[in-house]
Amino acid sequence: MASSRKPARTDPSVLLVDKVAQRVAACAAFVVSGGRPTVAVALSGGRDSAALLHAAAAWRDAAGVPVRLVALHVHHGLQADADAWEVACARMAAAVDVECHVRRVCVSVDAGRGIEEAAREARYAALDALCAETGATLLLTAHHLDDQAETVLLQLLRGAGLDGLSAMPMERPGGVTLLRPWLDVPRSDIETYVRTHALAWVEDPSNHDARYARNALRPLLAGMAGHFPAYRASLARSAAHLAEAAALIDEIAQADLARIAPAGTLALADLAALSGPRQRAVLRAWLAGTGLRAVSSRRLEDLRAQLLTARTDGALCVRLPGAQVRRYRGQAWIEVAGQPEAGPADCLVAVSQFDPVRPEVQRVDVAEWGGALLFSPAQADGIDARILRARLSLTARRGGERIVLRPGGPSRALKQAYQEAGIPAWARARLPLLYAGDRLVFAAGLGLDRSAIAGGPGWCIAWLPARGGGVPGAN
Repeated sequence: MASSRKPARTDPSVLLVDKVAQRVAACAAFVVSGGRPTVAVALSGGRDSAALLHAAAAWRDAAGVPVRLVALHVHHGLQADADAWEVACARMAAAVDVECHVRRVCVSVDAGRGIEEAAREARYAALDALCAETGATLLLTAHHLDDQAETVLLQLLRGAGLDGLSAMPMERPGGVTLLRPWLDVPRSDIETYVRTHALAWVEDPSNHDARYARNALRPLLAGMAGHFPAYRASLARSAAHLAEAAALIDEIAQADLARIAPAGTLALADLAALSGPRQRAVLRAWLAGTGLRAVSSRRLEDLRAQLLTARTDGALCVRLPGAQVRRYRGQAWIEVAGQPEAGPADCLVAVSQFDPVRPEVQRVDVAEWGGALLFSPAQADGIDARILRARLSLTARRGGERIVLRPGGPSRALKQAYQEAGIPAWARARLPLLYAGDRLVFAAGLGLDRSAIAGGPGWCIAWLPARGGGVPGAN
C-alpha cells in the first residue's frame, strides 16, 4: 500500500516552493501591483534557474491569486551553444505553461572592465528591458547561499569596501524589484530539488573555466567546508552585518549632504569641517545621487584631496567616468556627460505653458536647456504681468547684455554681475536669459531685472536646473 504521508516541510521539494511563495507575498512590489500581477523569472537555462522556474510555476498553480508568470532569457552570444540554450529555455518554459521572452545582447569589454562584469551589466540591462516589455514589476533570480558566500570572499579578496562586502541583498527595490528568494538556500538543496523533479537543464562550460575568479575559488571553499561546515551561513551573516553598517553610514552621509549641499552644489568649507571618513562618505553619496557608478577608493581620495587642497582662487576640473567635478570659489558641482558646452538655440515659452493672467504657480519645463522655469505669483516685488504678456523667449548670452539687480540701481553688464556672483565663464553659456519681447526680464543665476518690477502684484521667476546639471547660483 502506498504511503499517504505528505512530504516533510523540510523537504527541499516543498521548502523551495514555500520560499518563493513567502518572499513574493511579502514583497511590496507584488502586494501593491493589484489585478493580475506579472512576475518574471530570469532563466539562463542552468540548473539553478531551471529549478526556480519550476518552483515558481508550482507556486503560481497553488497561489490562489491570478498571477502571470514569464521567463526571461538573455542570449549573450558568448558560447558556441548559446542558440541551443535559447531553444532549451523555451522548452523549459513551455513545459510549465510559461511564456518565454528572449533578448540578444552584444557584450563589449571596455578598458577597466572584465568580460564577467560586462556580461553582467548587459544581462541586467536586457532583463530590465524585458520586464518593461512584459509589464513585470518583480524579477526573480536564482542566486543562493553558496553564491552569496563566494561573493563575500571575492569582494574581500578584491579589497572592497562595506558596500561590496555587503554582497547581494535579498531584495533590491527599484522600477523593477529584484528578488532573490533562495539567497539563504544552499546549492545542495537546489540539486536535490532538480533530482526529485527530474528537471532538464543546460551546463555552461564556463562554470568549469578556472580563468574566472569565482570558479577558481570553489575548490578552496570545498576544502574549507571540512573545517568550517557552516561557512556559508557565517559569511552570509557577516554580509548582513556589513550591509547594516553601510546603511547607517549612508544615512549619516545623506544627512551631511542635505546640510552642506542642499541644492546639489557642495560647500567645500563645510565639507572640510567634517572628519576624513565622513568626507569620503559624503562624496560617495554626492556622486551616487547623480547616478554615477561608484569610483575606486584611490580615485575618491584623489577627488577629495583636489577639492580641499587646490588653490582657492582658481578653477578646478576633475574628470570621472561619465562626469566631471568642477570647483570654483569654494563650491563644487557635478557635470554629467552629455551636457552641452554652450547653450542651445533660442526657444519660445507659449501661453499654453505660462499664462500671466492665471494667478497660480506655473512650471515650464525646458528640455533644450536641461531645466525648468518656475513662475510664482507675488503680491509685491515681482515682474509686471503686463510685460510678461509679450512673446517670451529663452536665449543664450550674446555679449553686451545689461541688467538691473537692485531697485532703483544702475544697469550693469551681465559679465560683471556673473563674476561677482561667483559663476565661472564656462558655466554662463548654460544659463538661459528670459526675454519678454526685446526686454531682458530674468537671468538664471542672477535673478529678475528690477527695472521690470511691478508697483503691485507681479511674478517671481526661478530657474530650476535638472539634477546633476546645475552650476553655482543657477537657481
